[in-house]
Amino acid sequence: MLKLTSRLGNNRKELVDSLYLVLLQGVNKLLPLFVLPYLLAVLGAEGYALVGFSLALVQFAVLFVDFGFDLSATKRVALVRNDRKALTRVFWSVVAAKSLLLLVALPMTLLPVWLIPAYQPYFKATLCTLPMAVGSAFTFMWMFQGVGRVRHIAIINTLSKFILLPLIFIFVHSEADSALAAFLQASVYLLTAIVSCVWLWQLRLVEGPACSWREVCSETAESLPLFLSRASTSVYTQLFVVILALFCTRDAVGRYTSAEALMRAACFIIYVPLTQAFFPCISALSVENRPEGLRTFRYLRRLVFAAMLFVSVSIAAMSPVLPSLLGPSYDGLTQLLLIMSVAPLFIGLGAVYGQMGLIALGNAATRRQFRNVYFIVALVSLLLMLFCVWMWRESGAALALVLTECLVFLFMYSACRRSSVLTANPQGPCS
Repeated sequence: MLKLTSRLGNNRKELVDSLYLVLLQGVNKLLPLFVLPYLLAVLGAEGYALVGFSLALVQFAVLFVDFGFDLSATKRVALVRNDRKALTRVFWSVVAAKSLLLLVALPMTLLPVWLIPAYQPYFKATLCTLPMAVGSAFTFMWMFQGVGRVRHIAIINTLSKFILLPLIFIFVHSEADSALAAFLQASVYLLTAIVSCVWLWQLRLVEGPACSWREVCSETAESLPLFLSRASTSVYTQLFVVILALFCTRDAVGRYTSAEALMRAACFIIYVPLTQAFFPCISALSVENRPEGLRTFRYLRRLVFAAMLFVSVSIAAMSPVLPSLLGPSYDGLTQLLLIMSVAPLFIGLGAVYGQMGLIALGNAATRRQFRNVYFIVALVSLLLMLFCVWMWRESGAALALVLTECLVFLFMYSACRRSSVLTANPQGPCS
């Protein structure tokens, strides 16, 4: 009991940040869920297809622009946050890298919808969704996390959604408003970026632009393994839906995507705030006080397990009720939710061992292991998905998703054990 009280005291700031962010993350996830049924109803299947396709395509651009900086740059900022000159150079190096990546991502996103005839109907909606990529480049979540001001950006993001998402109910009324619906959703990211730029300038955390081409390349190379792992992750998130659409009706695809969205929203409401609060702390302690960093890791592991167990039980308990609340088109959602209800445990623990173990407590070698896990899982998940969908359609897709998340957890845990990253001396034996 005394140990638990001591641990609570030592990590009071991280816990307060986490609880604070849980509420804001809940709002951030719930607001789009309120908007989604309205869009499905007023846009119709063809109209919402424009929005869904453009969001999926631009998310690849967002992935490219983020390039893993939300983890690598956060750790770098956390390590130099007390040195203003060093912090300035890290900040401008990452901003320059993300700006260059954005210049590449924008034309690459528009090119296929301009040149390929089958994609040309989506051009206008895709163009209206591009502010999402621009906003992602200049939101500076990694900076606010690294200096311990994560609450600020969370509040800014929440207020942006409160301001812009209700406009969908006012201005979007028919299929003809599909491009406007895409623009309003993407504008949340742009408004967040504008306000965060102003707020960062007022805080005076960094000096004027100061970086070299070598530093820009160094920051990009540091993030490359994380980017590749995120790109691999997209195989069993976005690409799963594409494969499912080859075998199943649009109704089945809609049920699967709805179940996955609900499950992941429940996970992220809890887990994302915890990682945002604890990742900079564990990263800094890995260098300054490694034994304390390991104790904090073990504390977070127990906390995430308990939280994800609660999420899993809640999803299973709510699964018979949700279809009746969402409407008759969601008949069959219960079975998918029951299958997916196991996934939160694997998602939470896999992320703890991966992000907190191999990244925050690790080194260059463990970051490569982190990347390799997702490469392997991406290949295996494709085979699982093809087989399971062929056998059991959308239920098979849900099963493939759970098995994939289980593999991620097992591989991350195994990598931590093999590398001895969870020991006071990483070169010593496993604990």
